[in-house]
Amino acid sequence: MSAKLPTATPRDGSPFSNGTEGYAWMANWCDRCIHDKPARQDRYEDACQIVVLALCGQTPGEWLEQRDPETGLRPLGDAYHCIEFRDEGDGPPPPTEPEPTPPGQGELFPMEDYVGTRMFADVVAEAKAVETCP
Repeated sequence: MSAKLPTATPRDGSPFSNGTEGYAWMANWCDRCIHDKPARQDRYEDACQIVVLALCGQTPGEWLEQRDPETGLRPLGDAYHCIEFRDEGDGPPPPTEPEPTPPGQGELFPMEDYVGTRMFADVVAEAKAVETCP
């Protein structure tokens, strides 16, 4: 197993305002994620590198901020949802290769362009682009 590397652009600024928020979040997410299991086995070179961004003062792009709709506050231990999270009990990851097109079946779009692509939009960057438009 190799380390899980960040793929989305990180945002400036620390994701947590203090250590309590950080430890609560990591206990809720990292402590049961298969990508950070090597760190729990003292194999840090194979551990998830996404959380390292947070420890270095940047908010990973893979983390989607969650706020309580009534209060607007971020819940302790659940302030972000990591799109790369995989619980140890989830089983093997889904296959990344699409099923081949049956003989005689037409295609609207060639599949090769979409193989291995995850459905993730950088909503923060898109929101900033919309806010800066006149």
